[in-house]
Amino acid sequence: MIPTLDRTTTGSQVERVLREMILDGRLAPGTHLRETQVAQSLGVSRNTLREALRSLAEHGLVTHHPHRGVVVTDLSVEDVADLFRLRLVLEQAGLAVLTETDELERATDAFAAALERGDGVEALEEDFRFHRALVAALGSDRLSAAHERAQGELRLVLFQLDRDYEPPQVEEHRAIVAALEEGKRTIAEAALTAHLERAAERLIVLIRMKES
Repeated sequence: MIPTLDRTTTGSQVERVLREMILDGRLAPGTHLRETQVAQSLGVSRNTLREALRSLAEHGLVTHHPHRGVVVTDLSVEDVADLFRLRLVLEQAGLAVLTETDELERATDAFAAALERGDGVEALEEDFRFHRALVAALGSDRLSAAHERAQGELRLVLFQLDRDYEPPQVEEHRAIVAALEEGKRTIAEAALTAHLERAAERLIVLIRMKES
């Protein structure tokens, strides 16, 4: 059930409420978000709701369909494979020009700490932070935005289907960093490719299980 908010609520607050409901599964993938109904339920104007939906769309959590309106993003196996292809291209390009690994190390340490605390949500964010740092090395706001959107779409599936991280993922990050610091860029590239391919395969299996 969508909570009622104060009519003075800003678009960012509406976005936060809807984001939480999407990520925790109260609004399932494929759910049609009817503007009038949702705005009334939240107690806000349709303009305020549209502002929130635009931001959610930019992060890949909802999708605008010409004849269906706005729906909670529902990724297929093909979608996930395509998103990981995009990530691989951008992250490998970033790795090729990366000159320092401090941010990668900080993100990896925070990733490990989150896992030790049993905080799967924070672990995912630190995992994503590591990969964003690779793309940031390209110095392109547009490429970073494309990568962040891909992460946003994957975040939805990961939160709903795969909150349990396997410890080897931290070591895979550390292996990439170690290879870079030793100047073994070819090894780092191979490690990154294997890391992303394993992540894609795991997620595709989970989606197929959900669909069966």
